[in-house]
Formats: sequence, structure tokens, C-alpha cells
Amino acid sequence: MNQYDPARQVSGDTPIYASLVRERGDVPAEAKRVAAQLLAETGRAVDFRSVRVI
Repeated sequence: MNQYDPARQVSGDTPIYASLVRERGDVPAEAKRVAAQLLAETGRAVDFRSVRVI
């Protein structure tokens, strides 16, 4: 079985995901980081505390 090392070293045959991460970067991790940043910026820019649900 293939073993993925976080230091980007793979033993055995390379799984497709590990080789894509090395080639293209970790897209899901980058999307998660950008989403968290956008959520934080939105929270600072828009104050929803005064909005009441009817």
C-alpha cells in the first residue's frame, strides 16, 4: 500500500492525489483558507447584530 508523507515524499507508487498536490498545490486547503479569510473580512465589514428575524 502507498504511504503519503506530509513532507511530500511518497513511498511506492504515487497516488494520483499526492502527485496532483505536488503539481498543482493543495486546492481544497487553499479554498478553505480563502473562505475563512473572506468570512472574517465580511464579519468586520457588515454588522448583522441589529437585524431582526420576523
